[in-house]
Amino acid sequence: MKVTKETVTSRKNPLVMLAASLSEKKYRDANALFVANGYKLCREAVATGAPVQHVLLHEEYAATHLKEIVSLFSAPRYEDTVLTVLSAGCFEKISTEKAPEGIILLIKYLDISKKYNKIIDVGFSDGIGTAVMLFSVRDPGNLGAVLRSAGAFGATTVLLSEDCADLYSPRAVRAAMGAVFRVPTVRITNVREAIGALRAGGRRVLAAELRENAVPLSSLTLSRKDVFVIGNEGHGLPTEISALCDGSVYLPIAEGTESLNAAAAATVFLWEQSKCK
Repeated sequence: MKVTKETVTSRKNPLVMLAASLSEKKYRDANALFVANGYKLCREAVATGAPVQHVLLHEEYAATHLKEIVSLFSAPRYEDTVLTVLSAGCFEKISTEKAPEGIILLIKYLDISKKYNKIIDVGFSDGIGTAVMLFSVRDPGNLGAVLRSAGAFGATTVLLSEDCADLYSPRAVRAAMGAVFRVPTVRITNVREAIGALRAGGRRVLAAELRENAVPLSSLTLSRKDVFVIGNEGHGLPTEISALCDGSVYLPIAEGTESLNAAAAATVFLWEQSKCK
């Protein structure tokens, strides 16, 4: 790790301006960089060998934790990672947290996050392991929470329609609590094609929704190869997507209560599926 000698005090410093710009998707994509806030995410990033380019420390945090952080990044893979200490004003310009811990990482986009413009053959189905699919899930917090649940219950891939929330938004990264570094994601531009490829590869694709002819989850014998499709927070799944699936499944809840949000529903489905051998 390379440690800069002087504390950065100018809010117009190029590194400060770059880091601050990453709160917007267009700048994240342009630089292929995203932000991770806090010591826990720092530990998770290092544990998984994430490509950390910069470590930014609040000057007060650096006063007590500098040696610890340098030691944490002692692996050869981090020999070019740059640690920079920032003044309070500079750090506040970057952080999106209400109570920041004093450490921010700038990380290159991850190799475990891919995008398929076209599903070529049924080999797509074979390569993703246990998977859940999100369709038009727009809330970054929900996306991050699904990743966290996927990691907790053994799912190996989260499939995302192209219009799902950005995986690298600060809210998604925070809600995932480290799962962003561990759970592969695949963003697919053609959901219809992907569902067809999954079914052609011998998988059962189940629309998670309360619709006519839908069956309760408890009535199904699940397999690790089943793929649940979770729809938009407000509108659920469109009819044309449901029609492509093998059937619809719902979670029975108390009468008069609101339906579960996308992340909560996905968590229940993944938990039940995790019981399968």
